[in-house]
Amino acid sequence: MTLLGRGGPAFTPNDTRLVTAPGHGLAEGNRLAVPAQRLAADGPGLLTVRDPAAGRSSAARAVAVRLVPVAGLPADVVVVPEELAGEHRLTDGGWRLEPAAAAVPAAVELESPAALSLDEAALAVQRSPLLAGHVLTHGQDTAQDTWIDLDGLPFRVRSATDQAGQRLRGLLAIGAETRFSVFAPGGRSGVDIVVLADCSGSMGVDDIPDRRESARRITARRNTPAATVTRLDALKGALRAMIDARARVDGLVTRFALVRFDLTTRTLFPGADGMAEVTGGSGDHTLDQLRGAVTLLQHDNQATDIGRALHKAAELLHRHGVPGNERLIVLVSDGAHWAPMSEERSGESVAATDDPVSLMEDLHGGLGIRLHAVGISDRSMFGSWWNELCRTDPTLREPPENLVPNHDLLGRLVDVAGGDRHRIGGVDVLEEYFAELGSGVVRAVGRPTPGRLPALQLDPAALAAAPAGPAADPERQRRWEQQVEEVVRRYAEVCTASSTRLGYPLFRTSLSDVARLRQAAASHTQFTAWLSVADKVFHERLHESVRFPRRNRRDLAGLDLPELTGPLWDGRLGEVHGLRNFFLHDAESEKRSPEQNRAVGEVILRHTGKYAVEEHDAAGWHSLQQGLLNNLAGVLAEVYEILVAAPPPHPPAPREPERGSGPAGPSAVPPAGAAVAPAAAPPVPTAVRVVAQGFD
Repeated sequence: MTLLGRGGPAFTPNDTRLVTAPGHGLAEGNRLAVPAQRLAADGPGLLTVRDPAAGRSSAARAVAVRLVPVAGLPADVVVVPEELAGEHRLTDGGWRLEPAAAAVPAAVELESPAALSLDEAALAVQRSPLLAGHVLTHGQDTAQDTWIDLDGLPFRVRSATDQAGQRLRGLLAIGAETRFSVFAPGGRSGVDIVVLADCSGSMGVDDIPDRRESARRITARRNTPAATVTRLDALKGALRAMIDARARVDGLVTRFALVRFDLTTRTLFPGADGMAEVTGGSGDHTLDQLRGAVTLLQHDNQATDIGRALHKAAELLHRHGVPGNERLIVLVSDGAHWAPMSEERSGESVAATDDPVSLMEDLHGGLGIRLHAVGISDRSMFGSWWNELCRTDPTLREPPENLVPNHDLLGRLVDVAGGDRHRIGGVDVLEEYFAELGSGVVRAVGRPTPGRLPALQLDPAALAAAPAGPAADPERQRRWEQQVEEVVRRYAEVCTASSTRLGYPLFRTSLSDVARLRQAAASHTQFTAWLSVADKVFHERLHESVRFPRRNRRDLAGLDLPELTGPLWDGRLGEVHGLRNFFLHDAESEKRSPEQNRAVGEVILRHTGKYAVEEHDAAGWHSLQQGLLNNLAGVLAEVYEILVAAPPPHPPAPREPERGSGPAGPSAVPPAGAAVAPAAAPPVPTAVRVVAQGFD
């Protein structure tokens, strides 16, 4: 098994400062920027997180991360995406970061998002520049899915396997040679399928272990050789599993054909020489007819002409397939009658059907036909069967070459035909493949596209010049977390109460974003990251009817509950939105008027006792953060009281904001937030509203 990464020095709160980075850039998702002088190479790592307040007995969480060395980054700094920091509540003393060894999967299968077609999903995976090197944990907790985010699109990891096809579990790192495929469930992707069933003489060899019969023998304590079935019987059982799976998928137009082949070909389903729709709907008997056709599969004492079979399948797909559907040939064979062309014949001009590989390459390139190959039996199974046969017949020596499984051709066909499932084995392999084929379709994508990581969002030189932050005060951290928990609770109460009173939630609920408000700020960078989340939660997610005062004030009577405009428009939410725009638009600072700058200073003064906060004044930024959170708490408390109160006989006129308070324009009003103390802060000066409007 290939492993990526190795042990190295650990990062702990004793020698490392965690700095959060907002937005898009190098430190995003589960990528962490670490100093190049402490880690030489990009690789996998584990971030172990424990809640200090829960005690030593609490279970630690291990988070898979990718460690990216950055030149110039201070030796005592690790840059963490602010979403990751908020999600896992990283606090001083509660985490440990260290490099780790990860297995490199040979193949990964992803399930496409519901919003994408199979073509779109395959293209998204194919073009993603950030797959190579991605680190994930997969297969350890069967109750929790693993997801990979590709440019904002979530792909679920269905499987990760090694070179031998065995499933991998634990910490994994995508390598440059990892092969990707995309699965689209049957309800979302039409597929026209021609199954080519090998019925040559070698398919009568009974070297396939029968799991169920063997289990019965073990249970009955019978001291007899393991039960086996013929290769063809194993194929027939797998086809029945596919039919059963197809019967459980509704609403999909699929055409299907079953073709038996040896030296000749014959279509067993449908009865006529074509393809038939298989829907599985009420009153549709095509699945029963297909089951009947499977029972007709019989092996003959003949050789195999795979080229002729491929030509027949392509003809059926071209003439009878549904336009726009995936075109797929599924070739099931032991390959026993095929041998590669000898060197003496390599220069000859041969018919297309005499060279199956060239034929399949042309069919894929010209008609877009893909091929999946399933190899029945293998040399180990056959060897066990032959040895048992030799014990009963001592005259037997070397096995006939035409009975020995040979899957070389199947692998070469898959390579040129855009398929991906060259599987070899017995009953379990066949049933797994065909059951999945009945419920959807898989497309090979190939290896990840090499790409460059984006630049780090923060300036390493600025971080190097900044002094180390003070150690966290556990009591202050505890009070802060209690404060945020109260806000989260009030936020949920407002969403529930508004759904009951108004018929819709006042906020488009996103508790994962709300949870990110727990990150206490100790620097300008951390405060800005927190402010972005607060604005997203309380402004962007606020219902549009009360989000924009200037637009909606003209027709207050048209609002479902005009009383809500009092706390929502009195200026407290405007502080969050105005400061967010002020701090996140440094490039526009030269365009600000003196009045706008002074207005921001007034807001900072109100919460901190001074007009400006130094870059790394941890106490100042935390005080500003707490003041804004108190504002949001007060708004939520008042909004909740309005929502749960019985309506008066004559609704009072909505309270207009005091002169000089509240945001001034559509871009200046943020949403409501969380609560701690219902005390309302003084209104925001007019200049702050101008700032919020001018820098949105």
